[in-house]
Amino acid sequence: MSADFLEVRFDNLHNHSKALKELSKIETPPLIATNRPFLSHKIPNSRIDEQLFNVLLDGVNAGFEYVDLDFETGNLASKLDQLRRRNAKIILSTHDYSRTPNLRQLRSIIETLRSNKPDVCKVITTARSAADNLIVLNALEENHDGIPLVCFAMGETGVWSRILAPFHGAPFTYASLEKGSETAPGQPTISELREIYSILGPQEKVLR
Repeated sequence: MSADFLEVRFDNLHNHSKALKELSKIETPPLIATNRPFLSHKIPNSRIDEQLFNVLLDGVNAGFEYVDLDFETGNLASKLDQLRRRNAKIILSTHDYSRTPNLRQLRSIIETLRSNKPDVCKVITTARSAADNLIVLNALEENHDGIPLVCFAMGETGVWSRILAPFHGAPFTYASLEKGSETAPGQPTISELREIYSILGPQEKVLR
């Protein structure tokens, strides 16, 4: 099982220009540009927002097919418009790094993302109990509006929501290339997913 997409986390790179140059030399699956703000930068800051977004635009201009745009980004409507004018596919995402909201709250969050008409909605929470896995999987089961939804819980407790998300309607899930290269807690490696999916059934799309 190979990856159907490759996410490039520019926030983890020291030199994004060099990375873009190197990527242009090799054949890759469709690329997703992500430039997540550090938690210390979550306070609204238009200058930081623009810096992060400009890196995403560099990715689009270099041929990236998808952009993961944080819903908390300032001037969101303008940035969505800029991406659409460049024919980029938009993954509009939001992350809760402390908990998993209840199902009613998740529905409201998902509906807010949908109202912006992205190509994919992505709602990521943090599992504090095993029951949180069921909440995010139920949210996936309820998604019937035509906009694909990626929804799972981070953390070791949430690992099964990551694994099972594609079986409940998510278009893909996330995996790391190898141990030690995880971009979020509880993220399995692509080889671990390969082994698990060979037992569970048909292999699903995996983003690495």
